[in-house]
Amino acid sequence: MIRSPKTLFGQLFAYVFSGGAMTALHSAFYWTMAQPLHVNAYAANTISTLVVGIIGYLLHSRWTFGHTNNSGGGLKAQGRYVIVSALCYLLNSFWVWLMVTHLGLSVSLSILPMVLATPWLAFLLNRYWTFSH
Repeated sequence: MIRSPKTLFGQLFAYVFSGGAMTALHSAFYWTMAQPLHVNAYAANTISTLVVGIIGYLLHSRWTFGHTNNSGGGLKAQGRYVIVSALCYLLNSFWVWLMVTHLGLSVSLSILPMVLATPWLAFLLNRYWTFSH
């Protein structure tokens, strides 16, 4: 098994891979539902967040932040993870509103701030609050 990173740099490196994978998965679900399947963009974002959020918690609590995660898998960390995920969901919903609804741009363009901005908020909150030591 791959060891949990212990340093900020190690966790950042791990997050680039694990968080990047979760962001790519969210983006793929979101785009597929909103574009070819014509699901409302807000509904597509909601469904994508729920699916990827569960996978993300398992990955981040055990690997990315495993060394600093002293919660023992308890409700405290899970509750904080849900709050962080909800904040990121709201931020991504803002990007959908701004890019798709307000500016009339494509669903594809709304993915850019979801990929470039939202994951960094999640990293900071998860490292220093959700899974802090």
